[in-house]
Amino acid sequence: MAGKGPSISWVRGDSAPKQMTVTQGGAAFDFTGLTNMEIVVNSEDEPTDETNEQFRMPVAIVNAPGTDGIIEFQPVGATPALRKTAAEAYVPGEFFYDLQVDDGATERVTLFLAGDFAVLQDINKQ
Repeated sequence: MAGKGPSISWVRGDSAPKQMTVTQGGAAFDFTGLTNMEIVVNSEDEPTDETNEQFRMPVAIVNAPGTDGIIEFQPVGATPALRKTAAEAYVPGEFFYDLQVDDGATERVTLFLAGDFAVLQDINKQ
């Protein structure tokens, strides 16, 4: 796939998951058997290393086995409090992201490359 991903906007401090429906050729993308999915956000669209990586977000299949193309992602953290803390550390700005997965043979596959990822400043600081 490895096309440019859809634009994502995230409000700094938000910790609830967001859902995305992925299609390919007009049909729902089949996530069956894919594992270790994550979105990596970077300030560069073609980074040479991890220096400007902003954060990572784990991605999960919403309806197993994943034939409907729906995934969700949210800040890193085992509890709501940890996810909120992670999200509050996001720096507002315009970034890029990719979505990578491991296929059934545990080979790394990039589904989206250099998609736009905006972190918006929140107004409420509580």
